[in-house]
Amino acid sequence: MKLLTRLLKTAGHLNGILLASILMGLIATFFQIGLLWQGFNALFQQISGLWLWIIGLALIAGFARFAEQYLGHLAAFKILANMRNMVYQKILKLAPAKLDETRSSDILKLLAQDIDQIEVFYAHTLAPVIVGFLTSVIFVVLFWLEQPFLGVIALISYLLIGAVFPILSQRNLTGLTDDLNQTDLKEQRLMADSINGKSELQQYQAVESHLNQLNATSKKYWQLNRSRSTGQVRNALLMQLTMVISLALFIAVVALTNTPLVWALVFPFTFSRVLDLGNLPGSLAGGLLAAKHVFQLLDEKPVVEDTGTQAIDNVENFGLKDVTFAYPERSDDQILQKTNLEVKPGERIGLIGPSGAGKSTIMKLVMRWYEAQSGIVEVNENDAKQYQLASLRQTISYVPQTAQIFDASIRENITLRDKNITDEQIWQVLDWLDLSSTIKAFGDELSTKISKEIPLLSAGEIQRLELARALVRKSSLLILDEPTSNLDVVNEALILRTVKQHYQGTVVLVTHRHSSLALCQRILELKNGKLIEVTTE
Repeated sequence: MKLLTRLLKTAGHLNGILLASILMGLIATFFQIGLLWQGFNALFQQISGLWLWIIGLALIAGFARFAEQYLGHLAAFKILANMRNMVYQKILKLAPAKLDETRSSDILKLLAQDIDQIEVFYAHTLAPVIVGFLTSVIFVVLFWLEQPFLGVIALISYLLIGAVFPILSQRNLTGLTDDLNQTDLKEQRLMADSINGKSELQQYQAVESHLNQLNATSKKYWQLNRSRSTGQVRNALLMQLTMVISLALFIAVVALTNTPLVWALVFPFTFSRVLDLGNLPGSLAGGLLAAKHVFQLLDEKPVVEDTGTQAIDNVENFGLKDVTFAYPERSDDQILQKTNLEVKPGERIGLIGPSGAGKSTIMKLVMRWYEAQSGIVEVNENDAKQYQLASLRQTISYVPQTAQIFDASIRENITLRDKNITDEQIWQVLDWLDLSSTIKAFGDELSTKISKEIPLLSAGEIQRLELARALVRKSSLLILDEPTSNLDVVNEALILRTVKQHYQGTVVLVTHRHSSLALCQRILELKNGKLIEVTTE
């Protein structure tokens, strides 16, 4: 009930349009039955102006039915658009930690598939349930007034088709829907890994095992889907059987009580709205589960609260004092244990250590992606919490291990649509990174469209483009997180030389390649949650 209430609250002022859809549904239903009533009556008695009645009723019923569907879908699509905007805004508040912890395929499923499934509630559930309930009550009363036994038969059949069967079906489908959703999510993750991690799968000769896992998951998904379809077919057969039996009883009562036959002829057509209720569980279960996922995201609290009040222009120095940290989803696994670090202005520091030791985690704490469980993260000799998040992050340039390429022009990929960055600045940075001649060879130069699907640049050139994005904007701290791990020695040397010659601020290089450490003035190794300075000769 809380979930349904929240869905209605989310609709806000659009509930007015949904109410209009319900009104049109009632009008359409009664005018359709009225049309049939007049048509069947014409078989037994002369009705003056019959064609005018039929045309008038048909036009009103048709227009009302169209208006019901149009208004219901209009409200639904507007609500879903608003909901997507709410999710986008929430992701911005939760980022970057949320995107660091969650697979991109999960977010895409939420934004596309889950929100689309909620449309079932607004367009195909709310109005049909209310219209089905009201029309059933009115029809039962009308049948009762004509012949009490007819009212009893109608009441029992409506209850079975519109309430009992859907509730039983919903109970049977609940667990199945959860399993189907989890299997679908796993399948989408595996598909995303197949596309985005193709090179890694080939490198580690894991293509065949990955495909076997994907095929097994797909097979399980279709088995579950078939089970759900079987349950829906069984439910449909029960509803049809109930209709046939109730109609037979209805005809028998009409014949035995000398009730006008027109009541028996109209009775089967009164089930149209009740059948809509009976068919809901199959689609509504997925829609409500999807709504639950969306609201869980909207209710999620940011890992880091933006409580800082001070602005900051430059990161002059930073450090860690007795910092202990574990990721929220792995709270028992402490990555850092009373870790200490001190970095002076303009230093070039190298962080090394085993994979998963927490090298990148240290810099994520400095950027305030996460909060330390204990200890202090200092920036300019102050607690980093004192600074506004946007102001602090604006002074830091971050280059991740995996370059992010957007479906946009080269210019937009570098500037991220920051209008303060000129083409002259872009070309200067591209010259440093030996990318100018490559990009000028493209007909549209900086306006050339690139994306993951349009491989105009090599892996090394894409990584250099990522570095260009960091160097083109003013910052005082440059964090290089394994920037050369997948590059050849030529691209590695070019990137390191560019940073050394052209970046004037503080540099922190997170790496496991000792050849990259030539850039660094000081090297620190992270072991068992502690930083140890490594002496170089």
